[in-house]
Amino acid sequence: MGFWVPQIENSDSGNFGHLKTQSVSDSKVTQQELIDNWSDYDIWVNYRRSPGVNLIVFDPKNNDRKILVGSYWDTVKVQETWTEIVKANTTSDGDFSMVWAGYNYNTTKVQEIWDPDNQLYGFIIYQMVVVDSVNVKLVDENVMQLSWKGTPNWPAAP
Repeated sequence: MGFWVPQIENSDSGNFGHLKTQSVSDSKVTQQELIDNWSDYDIWVNYRRSPGVNLIVFDPKNNDRKILVGSYWDTVKVQETWTEIVKANTTSDGDFSMVWAGYNYNTTKVQEIWDPDNQLYGFIIYQMVVVDSVNVKLVDENVMQLSWKGTPNWPAAP
């Protein structure tokens, strides 16, 4: 069985922002920092295609920039909810690796969300086997709209 590799839509022109993929080592550090400092962010979680988490968006609270995520997203506001998400997506080795429908494909990816002027807006963590493309667009002076599309023909969650 092969893995579907997502197509990341990251145009640097016009009103489109871009996503910067972190290296594996940087990604592990960033994941741990985001997990430990969760209360510094507005956190959006998407369960749209499965009973597991598909995407997590971290929007820093300490700035005037916002990330809009659309429908099918839940917010994480309490420690208990965040602890449950982290526990459900932590491997026996202690790595954070998003589990989709009970399967851990070890394809969790961390990307930075940047606007057209290279201002960091936040982070997105997602399971690559579920996500086909991610798009970010500046819709107002300090507002980025994030949208995503699931992988085609991926089997429905059991």
